[in-house]
Amino acid sequence: MTTRRNDSAFPVGYHKDQDTYVAGITKREYFAIMIMQGLATANLQFEDVYQKARAAVFEADALIEILDQE
Repeated sequence: MTTRRNDSAFPVGYHKDQDTYVAGITKREYFAIMIMQGLATANLQFEDVYQKARAAVFEADALIEILDQE
């Protein structure tokens, strides 16, 4: 099964106030969030938070690329 960056991590959500279903976040966003949590607790030094965020997105893209090949 391949993984694409725009696949939904949580395909169906529900907005109870509007009584509608909504699309979830993408796998890319979810992976970047998880990686960002790891970077935040790893006591690594970054120039600024943007460098940390770019690193998380870069790693998420690398993970998706590897998963897409399987």
